[in-house]
Amino acid sequence: MADTAVSIFLERVRADGDRPALRLLAAGGAARDETLTWREWAGLSRSFAAALVAAGLRPGEHVAVLAGNGVEWPVADLGVMMAGGVSVGVYPTSAPGQVRQVLADCGAVAVVVDTDAQLEKVRAVRHELPHLRIVVATQADGEMDVLSWAEWIASGSSALAALPEIGHELAERTHGARADDAAILIYTSGSTGEPKGATLSHRYVLASAASIRDTLGFRHGDTALSFLPFCHAAERIFGLHTRILVGMEAGLVADHGRMWEAARDFRPTIFGGLPRFYEKAADALRREQAAAVDGERVQWERTLFLGRERSRLRRAGESVPAELEREWAQIGASLLERARGMFGGHMRLATSGGATLPLHVAEYLDALGVTVLGGYGLTEHLCAAFNRPDAYALDNAGPPMVGTEMRVAEDGEILIRRGALTFSGYHGRPAETRGAFTADGTWLRTGDLGSLGDDGALRVQGRKKELIALSSGKKVAPLPIEAALAGDPWIHQAMLYGEGRHFVSALIVPARPALEAWAGEHAADPDDPSVADDPRLYRSIQAAVDRVNAGLSNPERVRRFAILPLPFDGDDLTPTLKLRRTVIAERHRDRLDALYQEH
Repeated sequence: MADTAVSIFLERVRADGDRPALRLLAAGGAARDETLTWREWAGLSRSFAAALVAAGLRPGEHVAVLAGNGVEWPVADLGVMMAGGVSVGVYPTSAPGQVRQVLADCGAVAVVVDTDAQLEKVRAVRHELPHLRIVVATQADGEMDVLSWAEWIASGSSALAALPEIGHELAERTHGARADDAAILIYTSGSTGEPKGATLSHRYVLASAASIRDTLGFRHGDTALSFLPFCHAAERIFGLHTRILVGMEAGLVADHGRMWEAARDFRPTIFGGLPRFYEKAADALRREQAAAVDGERVQWERTLFLGRERSRLRRAGESVPAELEREWAQIGASLLERARGMFGGHMRLATSGGATLPLHVAEYLDALGVTVLGGYGLTEHLCAAFNRPDAYALDNAGPPMVGTEMRVAEDGEILIRRGALTFSGYHGRPAETRGAFTADGTWLRTGDLGSLGDDGALRVQGRKKELIALSSGKKVAPLPIEAALAGDPWIHQAMLYGEGRHFVSALIVPARPALEAWAGEHAADPDDPSVADDPRLYRSIQAAVDRVNAGLSNPERVRRFAILPLPFDGDDLTPTLKLRRTVIAERHRDRLDALYQEH
């Protein structure tokens, strides 16, 4: 039997069968606490797989899951692969048209949904999906065209018990899979165009999980929350399949809005999140700091002073003097406990991905004992670069991960050598698959711009396709400038604009703490949308823009900007919280056009 995602899962079941594997958390929005052992998980997945085989699933066909972070996701994911199928995720936030697009593109023959709302999305487009034969809903509503989750699992169990040929066929498919067979189809978030399905082989899954384990030092017995969408590569590979390989228990958070409550209840040792979660933690701590008075205020200031020096020494690879470590730990004991307590109190490792964590946030948390390791990857090659627990920086993505080799092309594009960690291609798109690699097929073209330092660490400088081409012919990479703007205490979010124009402009969202402080000084209401047009606020933001502009070349400088009263959210962002630039630009077309009048 080849090493596949299923074979590694079954090895884990044999080793840890009666240990908890999945824990559905009431604190995370579930109806009740529920624990599944590795053996119970395997039994449900086998029944799910048998139901697929009995229903006529052919090897290589696609089965989709449109659901949140409940037990159905991991059970279905392994079940599909046991049956020889390819597991496809659909973002829970998808509109009906987006659901149709994914299911039609992959030709899904079955889909699992977990709520009435998700079921209605499928029903709305089912007439456009001729390949879709099976719909399984956690809570079916009695309609003839939908099976309940309980009915589906029971049908698989019955088929195994009554039909020996089903068990035989299932065993053949489970044990006959090859490492290069397709295991998973992950759709990119589509920030720059129509989503494409990236095919990931069993080899990709296992090599990536091993690279994550070896790079970050995950170990048997670690625990982690699962609150990011399973349909994204980070949670599917970095989360689910790495946890299987290592032997980690997962706390499933059904409502990511209750993630902090879930962390306090589950107390994970590993915390992997997007930058926004760490920004919220830092904002909450800063509010406590701002409210501190007298001795407590002195405690905050001294702790942060010592913590920043400690962080600087650690990042430089120098030893921290015992006296500094002792004073920081003693004076800041209650503050450090508070910071770590936000993540459950038992966290030994925190990671951030999907976008760049603002430097001021990373530095602030590190000074309070929460070191957040940043990295870089993409669906097509998730394990690209990552900082290490014992050697890290806060302003870069770290050196290549175990098993990865990268270089930078003459035009600045980051290239990754094709190997076991690289995807197999885009489903049904041979031309785009060829275009994803260099002409000789050796290097994956990431589409990102970057540089490699003398220490081998990667600095990502923006998207190649997102370069703003000014009418002068100059090209501007927006990502590092936006990150610098968001690093100022006055600015929460920024998006640069200027394609075809003769200078760079920006849409800017003020940072809430700074806005509230300004409003208090000027007798203004920070929640009044008209405050964005106040010239006094504009002057304060202008000073922040000027600070960033001072470090930029003339074509890169933000000449004019508009203040937005509300943050980018919802349709403005991809599921991994990257800016949908074309959507935002169209939404604010009048404001942007006004910036170029009489210029």
